[in-house]
Amino acid sequence: MWRRDMSWGTERERGNGKGERALPFPARIARVVRRMIGAPDYEAYLDHCRTAGHPPTLGEREYVAEFFASKGDGVRCC
Repeated sequence: MWRRDMSWGTERERGNGKGERALPFPARIARVVRRMIGAPDYEAYLDHCRTAGHPPTLGEREYVAEFFASKGDGVRCC
């Protein structure tokens, strides 16, 4: 890439950085804990829908039911 073709400034300076839409620290911790224990995260699903540009097709109850249905009925120890 030539220097003349490179954009000037960073994404944050142009207002496209993650800092403007980052979650507060307690919400980030809660999201990490949900991922660690394998719990459904409806807020992450809504964030995905907003980012992808389509409306959410599932309500929270339907999302949780589909999440656990996709995990399967088998019992596992780990």
